[in-house]
Amino acid sequence: MVTATGTLNVRLPEDLKRHGGEVLARSGVSVSQAVRCLFEHLEQTQEVPSWMEVEPRENAVAARRQLLRSLAGSADLPEGYDARQDYREHLMARQAFRGER
Repeated sequence: MVTATGTLNVRLPEDLKRHGGEVLARSGVSVSQAVRCLFEHLEQTQEVPSWMEVEPRENAVAARRQLLRSLAGSADLPEGYDARQDYREHLMARQAFRGER
C-alpha cells in the first residue's frame, strides 16, 4: 500500500533555520523527521505540547469561551427571548444616561 505524502512550506528567519538545523544535525535528526515526530505527537495525543501552548492571555480567553459554551442553555428563559435585543436596549439606556450628564 502506497501512502500519500503532503508537503509543508514553512517561512522562518534564515538564522533560526540555520541554528535549528545545526542542533538537529548534531543529534542525527533531519528537519523532516523532527516535523514528522511533532505531527505524530499531535495525532496521538490530540493536544499541543505544553511548551507550544499559547500565551496565558489567549488561554484565559479560550477558558472563558469554554465556560460560556458550557453555560449555554442552562438558564430557563421565556420562549422567544432575544438576548441580543435585550443587550441593545441596555446599551441604548446606558448611552442615554451618559448623554444626560
